[in-house]
Amino acid sequence: MHVFLIHGMGRSPISMSLLGHRLGRAGHDPHFFGYSVALSALDAIADRFAQQVRTTLDEQDTQDEAFAVIGHSLGNVITRLAADRLPESFARFVMLAPPNRSPALAQRLAENPVFRLMTGDAGQRLADEAFFRELAVPTVPTLIMAGTAGPRNARLPLGQATNDGVVSLEESQLDSVPLITFPATHTFLMNRQDVTGEVLAFLEDGVPEHIVHRAQDRPESSPC
Repeated sequence: MHVFLIHGMGRSPISMSLLGHRLGRAGHDPHFFGYSVALSALDAIADRFAQQVRTTLDEQDTQDEAFAVIGHSLGNVITRLAADRLPESFARFVMLAPPNRSPALAQRLAENPVFRLMTGDAGQRLADEAFFRELAVPTVPTLIMAGTAGPRNARLPLGQATNDGVVSLEESQLDSVPLITFPATHTFLMNRQDVTGEVLAFLEDGVPEHIVHRAQDRPESSPC
């Protein structure tokens, strides 16, 4: 299966290279998408991502073959923003450490001039709860993978909430989308061998029954 990997804010395609290598060894065809939020608005990035997916499938004459997207952090927001422009053969969506509601950390930093300079339009939209309410909810089989190894301290932006150091578990949840957790931090979640194993199983068979049950035991987020 074609698998498009899209990194998070402030990272590069290199951050997804180990996961992509493992997917390639398992027989999938990984493709990497890169962007800079300091240079482009979020809508423009989403347009370019959708175009890259279409171009790749056209060039290989595989427009009707199923493909998957694996996003990390902001990469998931970009994928949701581009959803109505992606080919109909979009068949699997893996969300690694996604913000599926406005993150407390982004809200706290929104007015910081350094944050504004480095994150541009994307940083401001991350801090906007209305923006998240308008994002498309995935209609393809989707699996959320979230980390839980972040610090918990009342003085930190995420307080005592279970988190990965950047996004809280609650902020990662989206409606009834199944979710599985790992004792990992935000930055390196995609490099874990057990994460790769769950990704491969999901690409092959969809959401395993044990993950569905674990996700149903968690509180759901507000509808988007």
